[in-house]
Amino acid sequence: MNSFDSLTLKYFFEENFDFINGAVVQKIQLPDRYEIIFNLRNINLALNKKLYININPKYPHICFIDDISIQKRDISIPKNPPMFCMQLRKYLNGSKIKDFRLVKYERILELYFDYFDEIGSLTKLCLAFEFMGKHSNVILYNAVSRVIIGSIHNVSAQKSSIREIYGGIKYIYPPEKNKLDILNCSYSTFFEIAKNKNIDEINENFYYFSKPLLKEILTQKDNIEEIFNFLQALETGKNKDFMISFWNGSKSISSAIDEYFSGIIFEEVLKLKKNFLLKLLKADLKKMQKITKNKPDNLKANKYKQIGDYIMANLYAINSNKIIVDEVDIELDEKISLSDNAQKFYLLYKKAKNEFEYAIKRYDEAVSKLNYYETILLNIDLAETFEEINQIEVELSEIGIMQNKIKTKKDTEKIKYEPIKFLDYEIFIGKNNKQNDYLISKIANAEDLWFHGLNFPSSHVILKVKDNEKNPPKEVLEYCARLVKDNSKAKYSGKTSIIMTKRKNLKKPPNTYLGYVTYKNETEIVI
Repeated sequence: MNSFDSLTLKYFFEENFDFINGAVVQKIQLPDRYEIIFNLRNINLALNKKLYININPKYPHICFIDDISIQKRDISIPKNPPMFCMQLRKYLNGSKIKDFRLVKYERILELYFDYFDEIGSLTKLCLAFEFMGKHSNVILYNAVSRVIIGSIHNVSAQKSSIREIYGGIKYIYPPEKNKLDILNCSYSTFFEIAKNKNIDEINENFYYFSKPLLKEILTQKDNIEEIFNFLQALETGKNKDFMISFWNGSKSISSAIDEYFSGIIFEEVLKLKKNFLLKLLKADLKKMQKITKNKPDNLKANKYKQIGDYIMANLYAINSNKIIVDEVDIELDEKISLSDNAQKFYLLYKKAKNEFEYAIKRYDEAVSKLNYYETILLNIDLAETFEEINQIEVELSEIGIMQNKIKTKKDTEKIKYEPIKFLDYEIFIGKNNKQNDYLISKIANAEDLWFHGLNFPSSHVILKVKDNEKNPPKEVLEYCARLVKDNSKAKYSGKTSIIMTKRKNLKKPPNTYLGYVTYKNETEIVI
């Protein structure tokens, strides 16, 4: 993963200085303990932007974000803002940024404000953003006395013996590093350090250049002098296109940073959500697997009935307290009659039969539940968006797996579908049970074709059949069948059987799990 180094921060600072310097803070939000969003408006430029600061130790960074990025980062604003958010709103809401500074050689950006208290006294404030891995922080302090007003994370002496951060003490910069500035360094000095092209040595001896950045440069540049000249040009800001490309972007430094880290955050949050749902299902899965390990049988009950029947059939032939049934010795109770002995075994039969019926019912329910859970496990694996994961969360909430009931607004409950286009046909695919049910209930018409895996969990696929068309082309049917295979547990199998039938041949039985259907008049397609 690329490191958000001081050079990237320098490029961001230079790229956005004109907008940030002089902008007004319109709104401040803290989605969580690592994120801050400032709604800024630059009146002179007539521009509104959202400045996003992330101080998560894994990926600290700063950039401007839009609604798409907010969705990718799964940002939600809490109803009750944290204390530091209230502090920032008290001092900075509506304030104009008087100065915008970059601390040389450091990953620290500073915003300076004028704050007027209740009696009109002026106080100069500074908000420092520190992007330093596990030491990342956001700190508000008095720019004159340098006394800290508050910080997003307090750092006590127990946490750090080098630099404490909390309200009431003076704000100091991190200790200076004993490194060289390549702009003030001779080629001969650089050559001695970099002659072996050791990334670690260059990184340890020079400001600005992270190891991932140096690795990228050294793969492109072979000559030491060429590397030296390129690094100097980088520090002076002459290689902006290279920096944008390094962050896999195409427009600006800010958008490149946003796209890079929002992608990483999206993958991480999606994985966390999936693991959370899998953990919820795990306990119930184990319980169902234990129940279905051995299928109950009626042998015990039948044995008792057989003994009772034997006694009743031989009431006048039995002359001892022991009988043999199927080569098994059976002791009889001498204190009661043979008829009462028979009734005793009939009672045992009735009890064992009731136990069997309860056990087989429990077994069948567990098998049904396991099959249902198999589809949910597949749905979790197939989920590619937060929307799809949220739909699974709602489903688990409805069946009682999630303790907290998830409330959804009516407008968000509507599932939006974009069909897949293939040879002028529209094809719909369901990635979870809610989507599958919606496809069958709302999207598919009676003559449309439905595809599913034969006896294994898979997505439901609906092919919209054209008016008065009896047989869609073979390649379209095979394409739909392949979509099913690629979105099923059989994705990596060899030959796989896919079933196809018309929507009118499907039936949703009452009191069954979401997305479950029965079918008839199916055709099998082998993929």
